[in-house]
Amino acid sequence: MTDKKRLGRDHSTPERAETPSTEDITEEIIATLRTDPDSADRSSAPDDTGAIPVGIADYALTDDETTLKTSGLGSCIGVAIHDDRAGVSGLLHFMLPAAADANGTHPDAKFADTGFESMLESFRDLGGTPARSWAKVAGGAAMLDTQLTATIGERNIEAVTTELEAAHIQIRETDVGGYHGRSLAFDPSTGTLTVTSANGDVRQL
Repeated sequence: MTDKKRLGRDHSTPERAETPSTEDITEEIIATLRTDPDSADRSSAPDDTGAIPVGIADYALTDDETTLKTSGLGSCIGVAIHDDRAGVSGLLHFMLPAAADANGTHPDAKFADTGFESMLESFRDLGGTPARSWAKVAGGAAMLDTQLTATIGERNIEAVTTELEAAHIQIRETDVGGYHGRSLAFDPSTGTLTVTSANGDVRQL
């Protein structure tokens, strides 16, 4: 089985002198609170369920039918892309719209722009072609009753749409916005993205 994953943190954005925005700090706190304590060990091996876990500010790829899954999606976005012809799939979990929103060195996968760039490079390396692929998107919630957090989710939804359009990847289905967290599981064998909400609702896209 082909090596499934290239970590977003392997391609870090250069250090910047800007002061972190309030949005960035707020999202960092939220992400820290919801991160699985084992998520720092981001190996490409499947977990006990046979799925490849994707952490926050991370992505994973597969060229077989191994399920890709991620959790802790609040204002973050999870986007699954799939090339039917090549049988290549990817799942990105990003936190913020653009690398310019943050100060310092961060994993590329923390941001929509650098995250997509890194994941699509790996996607092509596995034989996938973005222009003939499609995507399913979930996340972008307003997790707190403040305009600030709502703005992060709304900007992330705009960012993922922009990045997918730029790569000529068709968006097939979405489950975005709202006020609840989500967990995702993408099954390459069926092309189904299962979205489990914090309120217990389950949707299959």
